[in-house]
Amino acid sequence: MAGKLKAQAAKALGLPGDVVFGDVLIHFTGNRTAYIENYRCILFYGEDRIRLQTKTCRVEIRGLELQIVYYTGEAMKITGKICGMEFMAP
Repeated sequence: MAGKLKAQAAKALGLPGDVVFGDVLIHFTGNRTAYIENYRCILFYGEDRIRLQTKTCRVEIRGLELQIVYYTGEAMKITGKICGMEFMAP
């Protein structure tokens, strides 16, 4: 019920979901770069996959020669040949 009320308030105020709910934002530039915002922590970091914990789920980026170019407490940039992405239950 609280989630529904929060969604209605956000809609009425014109606020984006990432601000209200802390949703993860993922922006791809082709299949070579991913910018990720609103993640909590890095769960796994390997050359072929990177798994992140977000507020509501886990996100896995799969590919070849993946690397985290930079990361802060809120955002990161991943490069390499990105082959797929999956949302997983927390």
